Amino acid sequence: MRADEHRRQPCRARADGVGAAGYGRAMPSFRASVAITGLRPGLDPRAAQRAATVAVAESCHVEDAFVDVEPLRSGGLPRITVRFVVPWTNDVTEDDAARQVGKRLAAGVGHVAGWRDLRVFRRAKGRWLLLE
Repeated sequence: MRADEHRRQPCRARADGVGAAGYGRAMPSFRASVAITGLRPGLDPRAAQRAATVAVAESCHVEDAFVDVEPLRSGGLPRITVRFVVPWTNDVTEDDAARQVGKRLAAGVGHVAGWRDLRVFRRAKGRWLLLE
């Protein structure tokens, strides 16, 4: 494999965790999250997180997934967040790909729960920057 061929590989990282980082540059990391307004009747509360993770994993390597209940303390809604990577290309293309993944996350969650407020963030220099 030529050194530049990793850019054309699908979004999934290898099972052993080696991705573009092995070529000298880390794959761009993103987070997508939605606020959960309510589960469909009869569903387990973990169903929304599973749906979000599965929706993202269909096209990208999932690094982490969690439910943030901290907003409940201030009267907010719990948020499902999934962290994922997209193939290394350029910032505009990577951001567009991450926005599409965020839409897939929201659609997946929509099958099992009500949601609002989709947010997609990019990791840059140790900070999470909201994509507009």
